[in-house]
Amino acid sequence: MRTPRPTRLGAYFAVVGLAVASLVVVAPTAAHAGAIVACPTDLQYWNRYGSQWEAHRYRIVSSTPVFLASDGRAVSNGLSYPVSATVTATQTRTHQVTTSVGVATQLTEQLTINVSTQIVQIRSTAIGVSTSFEVQPYQTVYADYGVHAYQVSYYVEKWRARGSLCEEWGYYPSTVTAPTYIEGWQLRLG
Repeated sequence: MRTPRPTRLGAYFAVVGLAVASLVVVAPTAAHAGAIVACPTDLQYWNRYGSQWEAHRYRIVSSTPVFLASDGRAVSNGLSYPVSATVTATQTRTHQVTTSVGVATQLTEQLTINVSTQIVQIRSTAIGVSTSFEVQPYQTVYADYGVHAYQVSYYVEKWRARGSLCEEWGYYPSTVTAPTYIEGWQLRLG
């Protein structure tokens, strides 16, 4: 068995080291420092960040109503006449506003102001809730129990105080599913 020469092994590690270093240098990030300007008047949520003050500003881009099912049933009627059906939710699911930049309570506050006053930070669906309906001959009815919510696209701007001025410190686009306090059954034909 032949042992590798030190020069080839050294060259190999040098090439690998350069490749890894170039990945670190080239990798983009959302955080970047901007120009130092007068502090925007609508900056919110000032917090101490080390020896500096930092503020977050949330901006809603879009929101879409969605339904988050926690339980579901299907009732099929193979008979030639209508039948009555009753279904009951037996599972619960918890939905929560979370964020990787900023604070979830601050984001929830902005969502209730800018999207819907029905949004809550956390919601668990109830169990034991029933609904009754009629299923027509040779049809299937799907019954889903859950909570109404919004799929929201937003971004967070981070600003840092520089004396009486501010510097934009980062721009972070994100999405969140925000539950509301409204829950119930949704029926649809299959």
